[in-house]
Amino acid sequence: MKRILQGVVYLLLFSACKKDNSTIATLTTSSASNITASSAQVGGGITSNGGSGITQSGVCWALHTNPTVGDSLSPASAVSGNFTCNLSNLSANVTYYYRAYATNAVGTAYGPELSFITLKGLASVTTAAISNILPLVATSGGTVSSDGGASVTARGLVYGTSAHPTLGSNFFTVDNSGTGNFVDSLKPLASQTVYYVRAYATNSYGTAYGNEISFTSSSANTVVDVDGNVYSYITIGGQSWMTSDLKVTHYQNGDTIINGFRDNFGWWATLLNKTYIGAFTYPNGDSTLKSQYGLLYNPYAIDDPRILAPKGWHVATDAEWETLEYNQGMLASDTGLNGIASRNMTNPIGSKLLVGGSTGLNLRLGGNLTASSSSSTYVGFGTNFCYMTGTSTTTGVARLANFVRFFGDPSAMNVDRQASYQFAGAVRCVKDN
Repeated sequence: MKRILQGVVYLLLFSACKKDNSTIATLTTSSASNITASSAQVGGGITSNGGSGITQSGVCWALHTNPTVGDSLSPASAVSGNFTCNLSNLSANVTYYYRAYATNAVGTAYGPELSFITLKGLASVTTAAISNILPLVATSGGTVSSDGGASVTARGLVYGTSAHPTLGSNFFTVDNSGTGNFVDSLKPLASQTVYYVRAYATNSYGTAYGNEISFTSSSANTVVDVDGNVYSYITIGGQSWMTSDLKVTHYQNGDTIINGFRDNFGWWATLLNKTYIGAFTYPNGDSTLKSQYGLLYNPYAIDDPRILAPKGWHVATDAEWETLEYNQGMLASDTGLNGIASRNMTNPIGSKLLVGGSTGLNLRLGGNLTASSSSSTYVGFGTNFCYMTGTSTTTGVARLANFVRFFGDPSAMNVDRQASYQFAGAVRCVKDN
């Protein structure tokens, strides 16, 4: 029995001595290679496992010195010898610190710390959570954490009803320039609609997008046209206005409105104006602009008894436009309340009425189509807007629809109100009383 006990003690002492001989592993860290603006290849080597099997290995990395396995990891399956790891989704023109690591039963060992700088490239931007979801509007923002080595000239939010929104095909905001945090409003929004949002930042290398966030807009006052297009509306000065331009392609009874886009633009003047046919065309002649800018309609579409506007609505009249202007601070003499006239005046109401303005009306600089006896041309896109009104008169054989046109600088816009059949312009509708 005594010999048995002595044997047990010997084995325990032997095991203890063996464990004491084990240590953490020893490693090297290799220099970075294949460095781009967003990726790099790094690695290391396990020169000794310390007398205990390696259970984990790889490279840890961070924006600060002395990174550990509590920071970002690029694992490897190596238990001995050299290994490489690929780092991706890095920010441009940023210094990264890294070192190899290996873990055994004793603990985690690290190789020497090295660093590298990614190449210049796209900025780094993240999208902020959605907040303050209200009728027609919500709030988000973002953070530009790195300019990528080139000045950020534009930043903001891009959003739409399809995933992965990008500039040029969706709604977007512009929030100054440079790095740092920003907050923007998303508007106009349709009621109970899923929107996808990404922050963006543009520098000389291109546009970078942040993570995508989706949300459902709140319930709001909406109206639906015969094509199923949904429009939000708001009340200003006792009048309920749509917050986006009309884009319907059928009259209320379902009849098709003629698509007046033609290679021969004179068609607008030579055919439509002689036969009094209603028609629409695209802002600046570009069909891809319909989702944001609606459609441009000629006077005959507005005048047609089959009715262009949704049920319970009508094309805003000249008097209703005047009331809107008066409500925003124009003098009665300038708005033309004393009669229809061409009036060019300066009054700082543009910033209130345009997209992002305090009224929420979100008028857009979609320009117009101007027809003559032999040709027609799109003018003013991006610099002014021309809204056709529902007020019309008969002069000779021509049916004239009045229009309201705002020009240029949103802080001091000129208003021109005239009557003509030679235009196709955007349309806003007002709810029937």
